[in-house]
Amino acid sequence: MGFFDRLKGLFSGQPDEPRDDGIYLYVRLERSGEVVRLRLSPRHELVPDYEGGGFSSRKLIVGPQSLSRADATFRFDEGRNLVSWEIEGGELVTEEEWLAQQQTGGENAPES
Repeated sequence: MGFFDRLKGLFSGQPDEPRDDGIYLYVRLERSGEVVRLRLSPRHELVPDYEGGGFSSRKLIVGPQSLSRADATFRFDEGRNLVSWEIEGGELVTEEEWLAQQQTGGENAPES
């Protein structure tokens, strides 16, 4: 973005940088114990559920270090809030668990 674009943004009220509206989830892979950070784009990766309402997203999660895999289905309400999940080969964990593994230099790697 050039100088004039930034200047124009100041006067138009538009923010300089795009906002990250991603949904972050953390999955511990059963086979390796590796915790993977997963980012879902609400605009592109949430599919409308016409029968049950809300949205869903299916993901194949691969650990960057161990190459262990998990297959997940996440369900969201109309407000794009996570309401349920099914993960074969892993479990949903907290961001704190992912951060702890990052700090120890364990098996974790950047997000998948």
